[in-house]
Amino acid sequence: MRHIYLYTFILNIVITVTMNAQNRNMLPPKIVIDQYHGQNIEDPYRYVEDLSNPEVKNWLTTQNEVAQSFLNNIEKRQSLINKQIELDTRDEFVISKLKISRDEYHFYLKRLPHENVAKLYYKTSFTNEEHLLYDPTIFKPSEKKKFVINYFQPDWKNSNIAISLTEKGKEISQMIILNIQTKKIYPEILDKTWPSDMKGINWLPDNSGFTYVHFPNVNDPSKNFLLNSVSLLHRIGESQALDTPIFSRALCTSLNIKEKDFPITSIENQSSKYLIGAIAGAESYYDTYYSSIKTIESNSWTLLFSKQELIKSYTIIGDSIIFKTAYNAPNFKIGITSIQNPDFKTARIIIPEKKDQVITDFAITSEGLYYITNKNGVQAKLYKHTPQKDEEIVLPKAYGTIEIHSLGNTYHKFWITAKGWTTDTMRYEYSQDTLVLRNINNTVNSNILKDIVIEEIEVTGHDGQQIPLSIFYHKDMVKNGKNRVLMDGYGSYGISMKLSMRIHRTLWLLEGGIYAIAHVRGGGEKGINWHKGGYKASKPNTWKDFISCAEYLISDQYTSSKKLAILSGSAGGILIGRAITERPDLFAAAIIEFGTVNMLRFETHNNGANNTKEFGSVKDPEEFKSLLEMDAYHHIEKNEKYPAVFLTAGLNDPRVPAWFSAKFIAKLQAYDESNNPKLLLVDPESGHGIDDTKTKIFERYANIVAFAFKQTGHPDYQF
Repeated sequence: MRHIYLYTFILNIVITVTMNAQNRNMLPPKIVIDQYHGQNIEDPYRYVEDLSNPEVKNWLTTQNEVAQSFLNNIEKRQSLINKQIELDTRDEFVISKLKISRDEYHFYLKRLPHENVAKLYYKTSFTNEEHLLYDPTIFKPSEKKKFVINYFQPDWKNSNIAISLTEKGKEISQMIILNIQTKKIYPEILDKTWPSDMKGINWLPDNSGFTYVHFPNVNDPSKNFLLNSVSLLHRIGESQALDTPIFSRALCTSLNIKEKDFPITSIENQSSKYLIGAIAGAESYYDTYYSSIKTIESNSWTLLFSKQELIKSYTIIGDSIIFKTAYNAPNFKIGITSIQNPDFKTARIIIPEKKDQVITDFAITSEGLYYITNKNGVQAKLYKHTPQKDEEIVLPKAYGTIEIHSLGNTYHKFWITAKGWTTDTMRYEYSQDTLVLRNINNTVNSNILKDIVIEEIEVTGHDGQQIPLSIFYHKDMVKNGKNRVLMDGYGSYGISMKLSMRIHRTLWLLEGGIYAIAHVRGGGEKGINWHKGGYKASKPNTWKDFISCAEYLISDQYTSSKKLAILSGSAGGILIGRAITERPDLFAAAIIEFGTVNMLRFETHNNGANNTKEFGSVKDPEEFKSLLEMDAYHHIEKNEKYPAVFLTAGLNDPRVPAWFSAKFIAKLQAYDESNNPKLLLVDPESGHGIDDTKTKIFERYANIVAFAFKQTGHPDYQF
């Protein structure tokens, strides 16, 4: 027993030393006072926004050392990495970003268990031989950087393919063009692009080139690199310097394109007569225009629909447009109108709004129109529209997420992707009322969760609204208030928490925890009204819904406040940050990945001006009040006891600045009265958690799960 006590004593020293190092390295406040609409706001850590400041750099280095030491001292963290490797090795390969093009060519990324990044492959059909197209490790070998493929798009004839490559999580990428038959790479490299987030590229009908969005200020640190983007036309074989602007603020002066907008173009199919231009950004609905493809460089644009008409998606057939809209239909409806003489508000309705289901997607084939509905974001159904009565296409099992893809109205087949919380992704082919399994992945991991029970319930919120809550646990779980729960959510941009088998959830469940997902307002689970219920002035509903779900889990004996950890990232930083600043007593631990926790200052960042569409602008007096209310940094109070907190950030993040997390932790360390750890891990080799290598992904999830188990008292995760 002496050895056990000695070991515990040594580990207690490690804990004390780690926490003392954190406390000794607290940054001093240097108060800056801003005045917004007559109100003074103190910002004690404004100087932390300058990450090149030597004092800040040294502090960040120490924060990283303290956080990494803390995590490394959790011995079972390594076993979580090993478990992910084991699960990865069970599969012969992992396939992602599957695209089915003309003549049923299959293009996809494939990674073998021993590989750290995926390569690009293709087949001429589902059953035909596989061919390697491109290995990203050979791109610019002299630079010795680890590039990954984050986007690709073949032309209409499957002759050439554009491939986008990025590194260190930057997302901003370079594009090459490869001949599919000869594997020859064309000489030009297109830089300062972001096709993975800008609706991709669009091949011209004659395949001579394509349109794409260009960010000219990417390499200029004195400018906001996301401002004044432009859609360019590139011709294959020509230098990027010769690319022609076709849709931009500078070119289209009559269209009221603002410098923060993203001018995106699209071409529906090879036979399309129209080039579509959308003034896009961080919002759900766009002002959209059309022009003739024959005169693509003429700068002649006609309004197709305005954002007020609430068109969410559409497909063009000849001179007609079939569209999904929320206008007078919060759960969406599908209609049809003419492009030449559009009337979206009084258009003929093909699929009327459903009372308690949201229409999430639709596709057209030569056999008709197919659409998907979803209830509470977790119960998906697929239908075929007929003049008499819409018929449900029943899949072999129930799924929470269903997506469909077709090759347009001239082709008879379409493809179905179906997902669940604890099931592998399944893919089906549908034609002539026949459903055929067409799985391209060879995954077997869902069997490890065969004993997991899923509850889909609704919790009454603070104002009486019913909040969908998904809860997963082992079938032998006992409601005794002693279970460890990890709950996440999001609640922004009208984005629903789509069902999928995520590795960090799997790890948590395998270790005996309960996992919960709160479908809070601000998301899209219950249609447009659900989004608007957590938007700008109504944003407090987002974290109040989350708090209501946490209170339910405690009151119904799933867990207790000492065993409840919470998690989110990006705009979910508002959710978690405000939950712990409003109810610090309710949670044992909080994890925020690259989170938006200082909303009053978002507008000063590259991606901030564009996000005013979703969250508001400090320039508007009412929206300023909303931003202040959702700003977690400004709600940290002195002499309060906060739960354990772990924040992560990436220095290459183009979406959320790393200094958000740095400021939040600096202030929290200074104001917090508890002995709970306040950790910050800033990765100089990563960004927003997107386009990372396998190694980084495994480490990221191990850190999350290990920290949450440590702080909720799991005996195997203590020092």
